[in-house]
Amino acid sequence: MERNGIVKLTILVALALLSVAVIVSIFVNGTRSSQSPSNDQLVFEVVQGEFVSSVNETGDIESSSNVEIRCEVKSRGKAGTAVLTIIPEGTMVQEGDFICQLDDSVLKDELTTQKISVAEDRAMVIQATSDLDTARRSLKEYENGLYEQERNTLRALIATAQETFRRSSEFRRHSELLARKGYRTKTQLDADVFAETKAELELELATQNLAVYEKFTRERMTAELKAEIAKQEANVEATEFTMQLSESRLKEIQEEIQACRIQAPVDGMVVYANEIDRRGDASFVIEEGALIRDGQPIVRLPDPKNMQVRTKVNDSKINQVEPGQDCLIRVDTDPENPIAGKVSRVSSFPMPRRWYQAPIEYEVFVEVTEDSPLIRSGLRAKTEIFVERLNNVIQAPLTSLVKNDDAYFVFVKNEGQIDARQVQIGSNNDKFIVIKEGLSAGEQVLVDADNYKTNFEFPPIGQP
Repeated sequence: MERNGIVKLTILVALALLSVAVIVSIFVNGTRSSQSPSNDQLVFEVVQGEFVSSVNETGDIESSSNVEIRCEVKSRGKAGTAVLTIIPEGTMVQEGDFICQLDDSVLKDELTTQKISVAEDRAMVIQATSDLDTARRSLKEYENGLYEQERNTLRALIATAQETFRRSSEFRRHSELLARKGYRTKTQLDADVFAETKAELELELATQNLAVYEKFTRERMTAELKAEIAKQEANVEATEFTMQLSESRLKEIQEEIQACRIQAPVDGMVVYANEIDRRGDASFVIEEGALIRDGQPIVRLPDPKNMQVRTKVNDSKINQVEPGQDCLIRVDTDPENPIAGKVSRVSSFPMPRRWYQAPIEYEVFVEVTEDSPLIRSGLRAKTEIFVERLNNVIQAPLTSLVKNDDAYFVFVKNEGQIDARQVQIGSNNDKFIVIKEGLSAGEQVLVDADNYKTNFEFPPIGQP
């Protein structure tokens, strides 16, 4: 019995010692700077070569020098002017070729009515001009003829009145002599005195008429005739202005009728000016029967010699993009054949957001610098904008990098062991990062370094 107890005690002590040994082993292994890798750890062989950092975005191909043809027909309170016929989109046209015909039936009716208005207004101008000439002639006639004629008439009346008064005075004196001798009765003498008085009054009236005519009537008549001239001049001006408005309206209608038939101002390819809403959907489609507003674009004629890609870059990357950077353009119809390009312009302000909390984006224009039959307006293309290119540099995956305190480390696999090594980093392109110091080409590093960060002890910063 005692022997069995000793054996059991010995076994228990042995187990306790074994447990302590395992704990010590685990503690030691957890704090060493190296560890044997397991089979499921992914490694990457560090490379040395060209490093490329780029911004990749999708955009629309268009011409940088579009000739835009707009509707020049006024709507006149209606929804717009209907498209009667239009050539197919994508048609190559030359200067002067027919492109589109808008409905001009209403304009032709207005043209007939306006021609009648112009004729009536022209007749009013002729009548007003004739009335003005008559008024001017009346003033000239009065000043150079009628005035003197009337004045002489009044002077003749004065002369007649003077002669009558002289004769009446002599006859009255003679009648008084005869009356004193008894040859004339008192009644006869009174009649002769009355005749003399009447003649005297008539002479005085004739003299006053001449004075009034010379002092007042002439001035009044002259003022009235001049006022009539001014009135007729204003009437002529008003009728001429009315006629000018009518003629201007007539010309406008004629020009709008001509504008209903749209011809190509330059050579190019016809692209419909369809309107796109904020969600990217077509809100208005150019087609036969569509109503076009005054000033609304109908078609665009892009210059195929000046093509570009209009793309949008997120605000997180816009600071990396600058005019002059080289690009590669891959058209969706043939992405295997990239086309050279160059950033021509970067917008200074962001685009309006298409919805609440939408990403902030800036427009970037990429000029196509290589001739290619793949480039056509309206196609979609992916642009790769090279923001940085470095030759013969050491590169490692971004996922092989871990940060400890203020330093960066990688886990290097060497002869079955893995060690944490401090590195100096440079630029990255979302996949690889430039290693300035700490690694050499051909060395192997753990790809998923964050998964092993707690399994290693990092050396002091500044020591390899």
